[in-house]
Amino acid sequence: MAVPGHRGSVMSSAVGQAPALLRYRAFLGAVFAPGVHVTYGVLWACAYEAAAVMTAGGVWRPSVGSLVRAMTIIVVLLHLRLADERMDESYDRIHNPDRPLITGLVSVLELRRAGWVTAALAIVVNVPLAPWSAVAVALLVGYTELVTRLTLHSPRLRDRALLYIVVAYPVQLLIGVYLYTSVTGAAVVRPGIRPALLIIVFAAAFLHFEFARKTVRDPDPGGRTYSATVLGVTGSGVLTLGWALLACALLAAITEPWHMSVAAHLPYVALVFPVAGAFSYLSGREQTWPASLAMLYLIVLDAALVISGWLG
Repeated sequence: MAVPGHRGSVMSSAVGQAPALLRYRAFLGAVFAPGVHVTYGVLWACAYEAAAVMTAGGVWRPSVGSLVRAMTIIVVLLHLRLADERMDESYDRIHNPDRPLITGLVSVLELRRAGWVTAALAIVVNVPLAPWSAVAVALLVGYTELVTRLTLHSPRLRDRALLYIVVAYPVQLLIGVYLYTSVTGAAVVRPGIRPALLIIVFAAAFLHFEFARKTVRDPDPGGRTYSATVLGVTGSGVLTLGWALLACALLAAITEPWHMSVAAHLPYVALVFPVAGAFSYLSGREQTWPASLAMLYLIVLDAALVISGWLG
């Protein structure tokens, strides 16, 4: 039987001597799967832009600005993963000893330096396109650092799921603010209440996924799940479904698809997945909310918005 402490020290020593680029590459492979994060970042940026164009009754076509927005979202998602790794250090030392920071694959200083680089890149590329969107990214970065410091100062904050989501979720809203300031600042659409309300649509859609992955029928006491909070097993499941329904209901109110072509109704096909997830979980057939269905909801919703915007 291997001695955990001894094995960890050998691993830390070995990875610590590897070239920095190789270690960063290994780190990305462990926490930032390109197939997932890049796809999601591109879909999120394009879906928001397409939906905003739909609110103005136009037809969406990708542009250089679309590329900048997609790249910014991808870089921001990486920035958030870097922050998460720092915030989870104390928890991971006990529950996830194979995490990159715990094994010594990367150091806290290296994570901070990478965070500065990603923050600078996300801000700088947006200045020529829409200066106010660069300000929005700067606010997002600043708020992320504030949440990181609060969590490091009080690690228990991360364990209190409902409190943590209240404190941390404004980061997701600020991503929406960035997209709004970018599409309006680059004159893709005119500023207005409809494209602004899309921020809530995408925030609610992501909350469905966030709650789905932490909703279980037999939660561990003190575990990082919403089922272990005052919501309870059933309340957590009902709210998980509610976020998806809210996102689509608000989207319909904003875009009024009944006044548009058949293509405008495509995004609502995505509701099949949260309804199926709710049936599986609330009926007791599944002990956890099927995370794959929640991910499919996000992907299909965003992809359908892109298609709807393209077809007009």
